[in-house]
Amino acid sequence: MYLLLRIVRVIFGFIFSLQVIGLLPILTLVSTPDEFTGKLLAVVTVKLIALLITGAIFFYGRFGINALHKKFKGEPHPSLSATWSL
Repeated sequence: MYLLLRIVRVIFGFIFSLQVIGLLPILTLVSTPDEFTGKLLAVVTVKLIALLITGAIFFYGRFGINALHKKFKGEPHPSLSATWSL
């Protein structure tokens, strides 16, 4: 069960990183504001919403896995005790 939760967490972490990488080209529009259109604003809004949702699942998923492990085994998950583990 923990393996499946960790795989789901990794998938959401990957999607989160793709959203961050997808938002990086928007920073170049600061120098050319004429290219900033309504369609681009919609894309940025969807990417930000996806970024927030996937980021929340990825970062708070660790706490959920630890809580389940603590509930059933009495201690936090040993692989997730490090600060930056998947």
